[in-house]
Amino acid sequence: MRLVTYEFEGKRRLGALLEQETKVLDLNLACAEDLKRKGEGTPVKVADALMPTEMVSFLERGDRGMALAQEIVDKGPDLAKGSEYGQLILERSAVKLCAPVLKPPKIICLGHNYTDFLEETGVPVPPNPRIFSKFHNAVCGPEDDIIRPKINQEFGYEAEMAFIVGKHARNVSEADAYDYVAGYTVFNDVSASDLTTIDKQVLRGKTFDTFAPFGPSLVTKDEVPDPHSLDIKCWVNDKLLQDSNTDQVYYQTPHLVAFLSTIFTLEPGDVVATGTPPGIGKFMKNPTWMWAGDVCTIEIENLGVLKNKVVDEA
Repeated sequence: MRLVTYEFEGKRRLGALLEQETKVLDLNLACAEDLKRKGEGTPVKVADALMPTEMVSFLERGDRGMALAQEIVDKGPDLAKGSEYGQLILERSAVKLCAPVLKPPKIICLGHNYTDFLEETGVPVPPNPRIFSKFHNAVCGPEDDIIRPKINQEFGYEAEMAFIVGKHARNVSEADAYDYVAGYTVFNDVSASDLTTIDKQVLRGKTFDTFAPFGPSLVTKDEVPDPHSLDIKCWVNDKLLQDSNTDQVYYQTPHLVAFLSTIFTLEPGDVVATGTPPGIGKFMKNPTWMWAGDVCTIEIENLGVLKNKVVDEA
């Protein structure tokens, strides 16, 4: 499944992409219709419990929620016929796609985690994953603008694959790690590189508003047999700047789940961005920085395309 948070008529709701991503199914309304047809006396109330309209609440239901969502997606076109709950399926062009998770409990990012990046920069392999965080004010979606702060002159892109946690995880083994992953998405670790250089640490330069675009969807793990065998590319306008594969990730998803879960409890909806390949401005002799009017496009095989326009802070 390709799960989304979409906005329609001022409301943000949980959906799934259908028909080669040209349509969006409202999972909550479709669940209510399914329950009504099964004879449930209070289908809307029960659907709100079984199929919440918000992504984190949905992920909290774990495997049961995922299984029910798949059942509803399979029935979606039939449920939409003659439903008394309104328009269950909308044209993709009629809605706005938001970040799949609007307020992740945690956004955890990895630094220096691609083998080809380490080779390009000469940075030694970190003895343990190098982690830092962003706050959820940084979240924006695939149809939002990225805001370049007035203070920032070296405005950088970083193409990344992220995984989204699906279950509470504490002291998890690598062997069991994938059981705690809900799915994957495309992530841009937007960076104020001049500020990270000045500060000698990355927090300020990584977590301005809109510095964590991701989407367009949460692609469930059953559709991604190997998350570490995906082409990953980044363009600013028409200039290809990053071109690699997630097989270059040094500390891969199972290791990251195990490592992170020894530090803090991972929670449903947590977003873990797994690092960026070579080609970022900070380490190039003739860097490309992003400016107002530029469009940053990141494409990851099977996960989709994340495209955002840059605007200046008002």
